[in-house]
Amino acid sequence: MKAVVFAMVMAVSFNVFASRDESDKQVLQSLLKQTQSLSAEFEQQVKDEQGEVLQTLSGTLKLKRPASLYWHTKEPDESLMVANGKKVWYYNPFVEQVTIYAQQDMVDDSPLLLVLDSNGNQWQNYNVSFGDNRYFVEHETNGSKLELAFTDEKLTEITMVQAQGERTELMLNNVVLNETISDEQFVFDVPADVDVDDQS
Repeated sequence: MKAVVFAMVMAVSFNVFASRDESDKQVLQSLLKQTQSLSAEFEQQVKDEQGEVLQTLSGTLKLKRPASLYWHTKEPDESLMVANGKKVWYYNPFVEQVTIYAQQDMVDDSPLLLVLDSNGNQWQNYNVSFGDNRYFVEHETNGSKLELAFTDEKLTEITMVQAQGERTELMLNNVVLNETISDEQFVFDVPADVDVDDQS
């Protein structure tokens, strides 16, 4: 499910600076509202606590506010993730299975999904700080952390650190902001003859 939480963070746009009188959390929340849509290519690596690469993925994504997502990873680890604000569909063609999740449940468990709900109650459980062109978002109790790195005021790297030390790093390329994306892009039709695991 790491693909879901990483894709959701693509709603972020950090091309505008807010007043220094605001807290880092307020600045981040304000900046999150600037992007209505985002398309990008990505390279993702999952590393253990010693820094050894466990998995490498690449693919494309599209995201549209308030909570729509299209996330496609390429072969040999091909998968497709589609979210419409209420449900998230995860399709693994290799095992011919679709798993369905309630999107709100995923927001409860992941700081990365906060970016689609910049004013929501979920933010009260997280601390935000800023330094070295990087925002740090940390859950107050479960130890999960999110790092957002920037180059020339543009989001270029996202890192999620689990409490156990595992790191998932996402590099963005060919980012296009605020283009018009049809809602049909975020409609998922379950293929015939695949297993459906509905956890929503």
